[in-house]
Amino acid sequence: MSGLVRRVRANVDDRCVVTRIRKKGCRVSLDSAPASRVIVDFDKAGSPLGPSDRRCDYLFVADVAARDGWVAPLELKRGRFHTSECVRQLQAGATAAEKLVPPSAGVRFRPIAVVGGRMTKEEWNKSRQKQNAVRFHGKFELLRSLTSGQKLADELR
Repeated sequence: MSGLVRRVRANVDDRCVVTRIRKKGCRVSLDSAPASRVIVDFDKAGSPLGPSDRRCDYLFVADVAARDGWVAPLELKRGRFHTSECVRQLQAGATAAEKLVPPSAGVRFRPIAVVGGRMTKEEWNKSRQKQNAVRFHGKFELLRSLTSGQKLADELR
């Protein structure tokens, strides 16, 4: 571990750190993802979010040689995809990440929806609208989507 991953890892309880991203019949491949990483499962005991807080499923943080790193909240959706619900959950993950990642850290931010079910064209179009962007340290990023089983590295470019 180095840099960003070390800083985040120092502020996260061991009980919520995991090595894979899999939930609700969906999974994400970590092939080709940066090796220096920490994955926080917001549903596990010790999560930085309280039991009644809105949350996304995971927070992926990685160091990358060319820049300080990646910060990616992930929401896994098995059934029908609803943009507004997913954006609220990803925003909660981004807000939690703001407490773990210093604003001075040079990171690339990617809110990611992992879709294992159906995303209609209407919902995909909604996900591309500026009002559905996720805020992290004052900057807004549109959510990206992966299909279940796809490589996370596909979105971390």
